[in-house]
Amino acid sequence: MAPIRTALLSIAILIGVCPAAALAADDIDFVRGCWATRATPGGPVDGFLRLLPDREIEGALSGHAMSAYGDPPVSRLDLMFARDGSTLGLRRPVPNYQALDARLLSHYARVPQVGAALLSGPGHVAAYAQDGAKEWIVVKARDERLSIQRVDGDGRVVETYFDGERDGCD
Repeated sequence: MAPIRTALLSIAILIGVCPAAALAADDIDFVRGCWATRATPGGPVDGFLRLLPDREIEGALSGHAMSAYGDPPVSRLDLMFARDGSTLGLRRPVPNYQALDARLLSHYARVPQVGAALLSGPGHVAAYAQDGAKEWIVVKARDERLSIQRVDGDGRVVETYFDGERDGCD
């Protein structure tokens, strides 16, 4: 079975049987759509992320953060969200290796209390963690901007996976 198909299957199983699914009341539809990163405001697009309904897995949004350059463009991140917001699947390239490898997506469960604590003002936020983790993946959307970051236990950003603005989908 192809690695990406295996990853999709494992996420589908996780979406269907994850106990956190019953706890997550909020959906994650605020991430749906097309997003672009720019090195300078109003400058050329240097990366993009499309998060759209998955064609093979009902109840999931999936997509890739891609570089706008290269032939083919380099994938920086694979994402899959359960539409109810209960789970996140994420895969990043291995350090010093530019392409995504055949590893399965890492699975994260929604942590509603962390997301609520991180929301200040209008917008949307969802936080995800693996069992026993002291860091979270935090997804924020506000004023047509989306950020996906790894945050430590003190709320400090450890790494930004994506930070961009809404862009029209083809």
